[in-house]
Amino acid sequence: MSQVAAVLSRGAALCLLTVGAWLGLMAPGLAQTLTEREARQQVAPPRGISVELADLPINDPDMLKRLEAKALQFPYYGAFVTSPGDPAENQSAFGLANLHSPQDAVRVALATCEARRTTGAPCILVAQTFPRRYQAGVLTLSAKATEVLRGAFRQLDSPKAFAISDETGQFGFARGDGTRALANCNAAAGESGVQDCRLVVVDR
Repeated sequence: MSQVAAVLSRGAALCLLTVGAWLGLMAPGLAQTLTEREARQQVAPPRGISVELADLPINDPDMLKRLEAKALQFPYYGAFVTSPGDPAENQSAFGLANLHSPQDAVRVALATCEARRTTGAPCILVAQTFPRRYQAGVLTLSAKATEVLRGAFRQLDSPKAFAISDETGQFGFARGDGTRALANCNAAAGESGVQDCRLVVVDR
């Protein structure tokens, strides 16, 4: 990855960091809650990861292959950004994985990069990770949240609910009308100083 960083930032090390471990879910614009069955039909099946590289000023095919191979190690939804020219010690080169949508991953990664950079150029997107059957405009979950939705959450009797934090990628679920699910999610998100959880699945 240091060779990629040399191209992007003229010597700054590109340090890809995973942040906020297994997290959770949904695409902007999907305001209504779904039933469990609807949610399972919408989320992408956990059948691998695809990588989309940004339009970068790199003409070396081998370097692009190495960058893609590195990104494939990170679960969806992920975003990898850097500030060209920024000192490596600032760690403005940044990778974020396991958020709930590609939009969330890019937004949070770029904001983190901008907060860290000093003398470098404005932060740019390097690559993103998606599930192989990603579709825009439907419910999107991180890899871990998808696993939980299809596993532990499915095994609960109704009524039950599933809540997510768009900012941190955390999620929570529980039986009941959603009160406990929101509380569980906000407790996890609160470790990062955020209380933004919302219900996305309510199964009565």
